[in-house]
Amino acid sequence: MAIFTRVKKRFYQDSLKLMRVSAEIKELPGVQQAFAFMATENNKKSRIQELSMNDEVRAAGADDLVLIVECETTEGDNIAHGNRMLDEFENRIASTSSQNTNETSEARHTTLEQGKTHVNANLAVISVPGPYAAVQAMTALSQGMNVMLFSDNVSVKDEIMLKDYAATQDLLVMGPDCGTAIIDGVPLCFANVVKKGNIGVIGASGTGTQELTVLLDAADCGITHAIGTGGRDLSEEVEGRTMLAALKLLAQDPATEIIAIISKPPAAQVADRVLEAIKATGKPAVLAFLGTASAKITDNIYVAGTIEAAAAKLVAICKGNDPEKATVIYQRMTFEYSMWDKFLPSQKTIKGLFTGGTLASEAKAILAGINADIIDLGDDEYTRGALHPMIDPSNRNNHIIAAFTDESVAIVLCDVVLGYGSHPDPAGELAKAIAAAKEKTNAHKIVIAVVVGTEADPQAKNSQIKALAAADVLVLPSNQYAAEVAANFAKKLQGVQ
Repeated sequence: MAIFTRVKKRFYQDSLKLMRVSAEIKELPGVQQAFAFMATENNKKSRIQELSMNDEVRAAGADDLVLIVECETTEGDNIAHGNRMLDEFENRIASTSSQNTNETSEARHTTLEQGKTHVNANLAVISVPGPYAAVQAMTALSQGMNVMLFSDNVSVKDEIMLKDYAATQDLLVMGPDCGTAIIDGVPLCFANVVKKGNIGVIGASGTGTQELTVLLDAADCGITHAIGTGGRDLSEEVEGRTMLAALKLLAQDPATEIIAIISKPPAAQVADRVLEAIKATGKPAVLAFLGTASAKITDNIYVAGTIEAAAAKLVAICKGNDPEKATVIYQRMTFEYSMWDKFLPSQKTIKGLFTGGTLASEAKAILAGINADIIDLGDDEYTRGALHPMIDPSNRNNHIIAAFTDESVAIVLCDVVLGYGSHPDPAGELAKAIAAAKEKTNAHKIVIAVVVGTEADPQAKNSQIKALAAADVLVLPSNQYAAEVAANFAKKLQGVQ
């Protein structure tokens, strides 16, 4: 393998765009890996291995763009090939920078101030390196814009400062590290195309919000908005500042008749404040606090421990049914399997290979007590020096082969997350990985998956399901359902009744 690097001085680029173009370059012939990032110290430490850290990269500053491609060999014309790939990388980023014009040839605005002045924007999506994120967010707030802060590596102190300032201006800060929102029907960052309706969603979880909204869509219910908070918002330090602000906004919104919240269980004192704020809205609500027991809090406020249970209660409220009795969206079936004799005596375990962190956490909770190893491949441990698996599934592909090689694994459990921001054909990539693993190992496994998305998404849900079914993948309609079926199969193999 040969590694080629290039540094573009003072060439700042949005991280979402860099991730997308990196995924495109990686698909080109002869390219094994490709990624681009702004050369902050944190990025240099976390994104690349020492092998790629030449003097030019070490000297690069936070405003400098680093491009890296890994090609097959250094022999002959392949050195020239590596340089051509760097040229193509640079050209695609540059052309993307200059494209963004619509059919009327409206100029692209290059500053927050220009966007506010020329298009009267009231929301800014900010995706810059952490050290600059707070400054840009404050600039947007001072221009009267709400903020979706996709950037991570923002300090708790800066997060609190931004949210407190926003409160004085009657503005909202979603984030930092907020990857999913749908505002008035417009999907932002990683989000799905779902129906409009009367349910307002507030999520401290990206993929959790995605699955909740697509389950509602499948049940012919819709949303007004899905407001992200960022993962730290319900911590003791941040005290639910965005959650409380979002509840105030949804309370004042006449189109929002029902409120949904999805999060890991918040800090105890924060949970109390959130509950009081929900009561103050006077609107029925469902709190999806994952891993907790379902409960009725008041006559119109309910807690659910899974995403599907929360969706079921919301659908019941939406359709005038009893939410206390609603536990699932999809009626459970018994799946017969005829090839138990194909398994080796050693095959007892479940391997979960997830791209969504909340989906992985939910599966882990459902499979507690079962011999299961659940991995969140979007965790920093697995994305260091690589793209997020929702954008580039190749890292999971390697884990698929490892799972098929492992003679203790009987069941492989996966998620396939559709929507804006995600890979254009994640099911196709997973199907190819399964086929390659079967050919390489000749091993017998059951593969179970959930597809999180809608038919209106860019990837079209039904075609994604068909691609998986053609690869002998058992596709279930919710993450909870998929984990439950995996558990039932594993119990049979483990001799548990």
